[in-house]
Amino acid sequence: MTEGEVLHWIKELPLGAAVRESRWMFAMGETLHFIGLCLMAGGLLIVDLRLLGFIRGVPMRTALAFLPFVIVGFLINLATGIEFFVTDPFMYWPNPAFKLKLTLIVLAGLNALVFTVMDHRHRLVLADGKTTGAYVKLAAGLSLSLWLCVLLLGRMLPAFEGSTSFF
Repeated sequence: MTEGEVLHWIKELPLGAAVRESRWMFAMGETLHFIGLCLMAGGLLIVDLRLLGFIRGVPMRTALAFLPFVIVGFLINLATGIEFFVTDPFMYWPNPAFKLKLTLIVLAGLNALVFTVMDHRHRLVLADGKTTGAYVKLAAGLSLSLWLCVLLLGRMLPAFEGSTSFF
């Protein structure tokens, strides 16, 4: 199958057709996407800022308790992002901002996975007011940077619609 055939197949999926034919599904998706974004970004700010040592007054256990909100927000954004993509894959796929956004989401996910596997449990026992090590600060700073870029690229999608490069 060629790339065009795959994109055409995606566009013809029942979800894409339903969204295109509905007066409210796309708007509802945008609303849910924003709610998911708020949950994810808000939770990440608290967790990452605490790991970076900016809000030491917040106990580490309390900060890490926001991770379920981050996960729920991400899952909402994943579902609504798929909804948007299947509605018009020919608009999204050629867009360089979209491809870069997907790449950064994968990198942010890998960063979170490595942190969770390597160091998450050690942070739970960090004494209140204490700071984290260099590795944890690097992971938290990378997390904030990657997700900020993902947010900015999401806003840039319309600006690069129909374009095949940033230049």
